[in-house]
Amino acid sequence: MAQEFSPRFERHRDDLVSVDVSGLSRLLGPARTIGEEMRREAAARGVRVHVAVAGTRMAALLLTIARPGLTIVAPGDEAAALAPLAIGILEKISCEDIGTQSSQDFAAFASLAFKKWGLKTLGELAALLSADLASRLGRPVLAWQAMARGEDLRPLVPMLEEERFESSLDLEWPISDLEPLSFVLTRLLEPLSTRLERRDRGAAVLHLLLRLVTKETTKRRLELPTPIRDVRALRTLALLDLEAHPAEAAIDRVTIVIDPTPGRVVQHTLYTRTQPTPEQLSTLLARLGALMGPDRFGAPAAVDTERPGAFAMVPFKTDVAQGFSPAIDRKAEALRHARLEPSALSPEPSVVSALRRCRQPVPARVAAVDGRPVRVTTDRHGFAGGAVTQCAGPWRTSGEWWLEGAGGS
Repeated sequence: MAQEFSPRFERHRDDLVSVDVSGLSRLLGPARTIGEEMRREAAARGVRVHVAVAGTRMAALLLTIARPGLTIVAPGDEAAALAPLAIGILEKISCEDIGTQSSQDFAAFASLAFKKWGLKTLGELAALLSADLASRLGRPVLAWQAMARGEDLRPLVPMLEEERFESSLDLEWPISDLEPLSFVLTRLLEPLSTRLERRDRGAAVLHLLLRLVTKETTKRRLELPTPIRDVRALRTLALLDLEAHPAEAAIDRVTIVIDPTPGRVVQHTLYTRTQPTPEQLSTLLARLGALMGPDRFGAPAAVDTERPGAFAMVPFKTDVAQGFSPAIDRKAEALRHARLEPSALSPEPSVVSALRRCRQPVPARVAAVDGRPVRVTTDRHGFAGGAVTQCAGPWRTSGEWWLEGAGGS
């Protein structure tokens, strides 16, 4: 209902809305006529409302909560209109409504202090000296005094409708090749990119809906690693995804839906090497995925194991300012896999282990008694054998001994 009167309105909660009606005097008339029109519109919708028109937003909010019906306050008379109101009205307004940084606990403390001092009305609170009041309760209490005087603590923040970034096009002739489809995608993405730039937004997810001649709809969802609004990059990513997952029939309608996110802010420095943009990296990764498959490329990552040559692949990071992730604590990871508490583990044996890895394996002979090694010997020059005094394993050589069912040797 507030949107019917002015595009500048702010919803504080479900039952409290402030509207900027400063420009309606030439259209509807004086303030009383505007208030009566609001009540009449609410009654037509089956809603009972309290309306207050004042020179400041704070005075209108307090009068709306305190007095039923229609209240009109001339500009400049806000403090006088609020003076007879009971001071308990402060408890009915949250900190978010008045725009203060104080907590609800402080609001309850301040209200209790006002009652102990014998303050009964907002006029008595407004009449106190600000310096004396701040010295006793702190600077946050000045916001409550300003509210009692009808002063605005912050400007009105208009609410904007949730904008939907969607574009569709019905084709005169069905198309089945990617080349003519690229022109259609460009035509749809250009106005969407302009709207994203005006709103300082970027595409986080790109939804591509293709209606086929068989009356079926093919849906593709592209999660972008970074906010993108470049038309060429978005078009290339969509075409590469369709190349890897082609439609089953010709297309006669194309729809693009974008899930927006705040735009990316990039601050380059003078002393770092120039790196490719996230759009270029995203396009390169999409080409690799279409050529080799989405699970056959990535960045190498260390694996918590002692097995020679073991590694894993993780997705590439396209953000420029990405730091290195901290190394995984092997003992903590072992505890997590084994689901054991540290107090439940037995104390570690005092075994000093030494490991020497050679690129060319060195043949060795191990003498064992009752399944336990007792001596290691080798014929390679520079390597000395000897008796085995202590041993532990098999995790010292095979790795992943903490996993259930993992064998070792």
